Amino acid sequence: MKAQDDTLAELRLRFGDRLALPEYRQIELSTKRKKLNFAEPPAASSEGPKPPNSLSTLTAFALLDAALESRSPDLEGLALWQKYLALPRKTGKDKLVAEVYRILRIYRSVVLNAGGALEVENGIVKGSCTHRCCALSLWISPIGLKLLESFVHHALDLERQPYSDAYAEALLMQYFLDIVVEIKKFADEDRVLYQFRRKYHFNRHFRFDCDNLKYEFEGERLVIDIGERFRDKASFPIDFYLIVQDKLYIVPHEALQDQGLLRSELPAWAAKTSDGFSLPFDFQTRFGRETMIVGLPMT
Repeated sequence: MKAQDDTLAELRLRFGDRLALPEYRQIELSTKRKKLNFAEPPAASSEGPKPPNSLSTLTAFALLDAALESRSPDLEGLALWQKYLALPRKTGKDKLVAEVYRILRIYRSVVLNAGGALEVENGIVKGSCTHRCCALSLWISPIGLKLLESFVHHALDLERQPYSDAYAEALLMQYFLDIVVEIKKFADEDRVLYQFRRKYHFNRHFRFDCDNLKYEFEGERLVIDIGERFRDKASFPIDFYLIVQDKLYIVPHEALQDQGLLRSELPAWAAKTSDGFSLPFDFQTRFGRETMIVGLPMT
């Protein structure tokens, strides 16, 4: 079975981004401390757990840093902490990006600082260093590091996507809140991370695209006809693609109240497209459908 196990490990390593794998994260429902028992590590790794490969996390920081500088040339040449303080904070998305930059900045300093210490203890990646007479510290789970990298990917990739700023903020907000849960200790010049209050839970794990919906306006409310089966927002996090007066809107299920929203709230979900209603070409594969002819076999 070892050959099969090694093959599966190689599959995850090379093609993991194409696999719809579950995400396992710890949750504590009480303050009672209880520790599970674990088997001894394999002989080949008897030296104990090692910190995860830092390259992907450092690359995520470098991409974010370069993107932020390209948008705000005044940031170029600033020390990282001064750059964080100077980052734009006009929108909710800006504020979320700034805080993730701040977290990744500590990880970068720990890895690249000559006196930095990075180790794994009790399943937590513990990093610390002293930078310009300030003690920097970040204790975070391995999944927390992956969430940081995922946040950066989405934050940068959303620039080319048709989703509105409201949609982007809802998605990144959920990533950020999940990242904070994975942080066990944090310390920098300001000590405390910025606190956010989300408007609603947004399912970042998977989304359903729906363009064949029925809706109508009831006074000043747009009401979507959602069947009883699909009304559970947690089980069916649907993105509704609807065209109103020749303009495309992408409205997440979580933003609805009683299956609808006010007409005045609709502009916040307007899609970012070149002509107001045409999706990018690569979205075609997400909406492909074949008309079934009643009475004919499906094979």
